[in-house]
Amino acid sequence: MGNENDIDNILRNSSKAELIERLTEELVDFDKVIVVLIKDSENKDDGKYTSLVMTLGLDSSYEAYGILEVARQDLSEESF
Repeated sequence: MGNENDIDNILRNSSKAELIERLTEELVDFDKVIVVLIKDSENKDDGKYTSLVMTLGLDSSYEAYGILEVARQDLSEESF
C-alpha cells in the first residue's frame, strides 16, 4: 500500500486528482466498479505495458465480463 508521498504525487497531477474527485462523487450513486490501470513500459516504443484490474461490488468474473462488454459498446460510440 502507498504512503503519504504517493498521495501527494497523485494530487499534484491534476488529471489524477480530478479522477479521484469524480470517482468519489459517482460512487455515491453507483455500486459496481471495474478499473483497469495501465503502466507503459519504460521503452514506450516496444508497445508493452503492465496492467492491474481492480473491482468493487462484483460477485463473479461473468458479471465483470458483461460490464466490460457494455463498456466496450459505450467506448465504440465515443471519440477521443
